[in-house]
Amino acid sequence: MAELPPNDRLKTIGEGGRREWLYPEWLRGKFMSMRSVAHALLLVVLLIGPWIDVGGHPALRIDIVERRIYFWGLTLFATDGAYLLFLMGVVLFGVFLFTALFGRAWCGWSCPQTVFMESLVRPIERLIEGGATTRRRFDRQPWTWKKLARKLTKWAAFLVVAGAIATTFTAYFLGREATLVAQRDPLAHPAGSLTFFILTGLLFFDFAWFREQTCLVVCPYGRFQSVLMDADSLSVMYDAKRGEPRGKKNAQGVGDCVDCRKCVVVCPTGCDIRKGNQMECIQCMACIDACDDVMVRLKRPPGLIRFSSENAIEGKDVRVLRPRVLAYGAGLLAVVLAASAVVARRAPVELNLSRQQGAPYVETPDGRIQNPLRLRVANKSDEVRAFRLDPVAPEGTAIVAPLVPFVVAPGEVAHMPFFLHRARADVEGNDETVTLRVYDDHGFEQTLSTRFMTGGR
Repeated sequence: MAELPPNDRLKTIGEGGRREWLYPEWLRGKFMSMRSVAHALLLVVLLIGPWIDVGGHPALRIDIVERRIYFWGLTLFATDGAYLLFLMGVVLFGVFLFTALFGRAWCGWSCPQTVFMESLVRPIERLIEGGATTRRRFDRQPWTWKKLARKLTKWAAFLVVAGAIATTFTAYFLGREATLVAQRDPLAHPAGSLTFFILTGLLFFDFAWFREQTCLVVCPYGRFQSVLMDADSLSVMYDAKRGEPRGKKNAQGVGDCVDCRKCVVVCPTGCDIRKGNQMECIQCMACIDACDDVMVRLKRPPGLIRFSSENAIEGKDVRVLRPRVLAYGAGLLAVVLAASAVVARRAPVELNLSRQQGAPYVETPDGRIQNPLRLRVANKSDEVRAFRLDPVAPEGTAIVAPLVPFVVAPGEVAHMPFFLHRARADVEGNDETVTLRVYDDHGFEQTLSTRFMTGGR
């Protein structure tokens, strides 16, 4: 009976489920430099959203109380829920298409978990505790006052970073002014303060202990990437034909891989890319820079580990336009075109006619029938608009509006009360349809209809 292969377990899980710490080395290279720039840009976009204004509103904010979303100058109201469906469609087909083309590059280059860990947490750790070898030796030392002081300093720095991110996240929902008030007085906004404390705690737990296990254990993306990828998908690949068998650089009959394990020691998830495409690989491409550095030192061609596809590595024909790419691309294009058409046809004003509270109609002393109504006006434009009402049909309908013209500020929702009047002699005894014209000082015009209530007499 053939012997079963050894258990290739996650590097963060030891015997009996014990946590094993990883100490990835930092190496500056071409891909790591580009990734650092990408992370810096993403951090700026993520952290400045609630703190700057675009079009008189925060660049990014989800206002739950007022039921609207501000997205870089675009104001979405509660009635614009269709846009969220389009957004979900873009994200869904975008992830499918991106993964089919570039594998799991999102995880290493754009995922907030990786951005925070590699651009904030690990640099702080290297600054306070030193490089990978120094940190490994430091953690194995017995606890002393010096070790405790350095650990507390590092954890305090992590707590500050977690608090800053949590503050920004809270401002996305609560608003920057209310968030700053809640920072000074937590009881002023209990819900916002609770969100801040919970998120700060979760981020601190992630930074100080959980770390790469978020990618390896919690995140589902790595588990379904095999369904979205194929042999033509780009990924971080090891050229086994060129590298195997491994051996020392001066040995005869061996490949280019000298088994220095630099590709392993720089990996933030501890995987060995020489074993092939794995769930643990987040395609940060640190192993490419590490291997290229060794190849250059040995005066051998770089690219033993490279961003390529399985078919390209094996020397087979590579197809870019393949069925899954075409299907995902068509789905993404359809959603984008539909969203663009809806946005282009988006009216600057949204109107809704309803009845005021109380009796649906009353008969005035002069023998007229009065219906109290209310016009809801949502000004989705960036201009102040003044609205007026005119009756269209039937003849003899009069409008009494105490607030004419009705001025609505940009991005605001206001309610205009008014009354419809008709003479009892003009009413045929049954409820009739009344048509109104609503227009403003910017050329907007719309007709609305409602039932004129008479009581059937």
